[in-house]
Amino acid sequence: MIWKRITVFFLIVYALCLLAGCSFKLPSNKFAIDRIDGDIECEFRIGKSAQFSKTKVFTDAVFDKNEFIELFNLRESYTSAYVRLHLDKCSLKIVASEQPEEIEKMESSEINFKVVYDGVDERKDSVSVREYNSRLYFFVLCMGSKSKPEEIGYYYMELPEDMQEYWLPIIEKVRMDDKANKEKDYGSFSIERSYSFDKKFYAECVIRNGAVCIDIYNISNQRISSFTPCKKNDFRGICWEYDNYNLWTQSSDTKTVCYSFNGEEWEQNNEAVKPGYIITREH
Repeated sequence: MIWKRITVFFLIVYALCLLAGCSFKLPSNKFAIDRIDGDIECEFRIGKSAQFSKTKVFTDAVFDKNEFIELFNLRESYTSAYVRLHLDKCSLKIVASEQPEEIEKMESSEINFKVVYDGVDERKDSVSVREYNSRLYFFVLCMGSKSKPEEIGYYYMELPEDMQEYWLPIIEKVRMDDKANKEKDYGSFSIERSYSFDKKFYAECVIRNGAVCIDIYNISNQRISSFTPCKKNDFRGICWEYDNYNLWTQSSDTKTVCYSFNGEEWEQNNEAVKPGYIITREH
């Protein structure tokens, strides 16, 4: 009888260990891709929330089907429910409140790879990675428990070395092509979040009531200035000067206009001379 009790006890302990996640063996992936048949189109999107962006990068970069399958299946294996039991196994943790610039760097580096299947309606598979200090990561979990403040943060898993070697050159190629595309369409200007030369301020372009508004924030993410340079359809982007807080806007009607910092807010400065290194869009 005593041996039966001992056996039952050890079985219970073993079961509890499994439930607690004492090992880091990934669970089976019911969404795994076995193979990709037929012709496909490789789509790339980059920047913050790239997986939800509608703007594709015009590039001739491609990726191997089997490499994509391996990447996709590995990412799908890192479920939030499972990783929550293995926080200590995560490769990287960033606390947004303590490292806001690091979070911004990580999120802005996102690149999304998507397979669009030829002849299959509504069939698309995609996976996103992020680059941090020249290494690639999956985002796996965001923890925000007040009862366990030591766990609060964004958690990431690093890609294996063979995946790093394969995907990093492709990402570099796509980013170079995207930069060339934007320079062609916008010159030195951008419609994305842009930082001043010393990173003390950043500007964002938002649409309000059919017009473009430029909101400027300090490093504490407080909006300290806002102005409206033009209508939405006329807008062609913003550009900071390299060594001061002058911010230039470009539009189809007023061309380029400078807004200078007066110590409290940004005001239009009609006396400013645009530096030669700021290239305007030609059309």
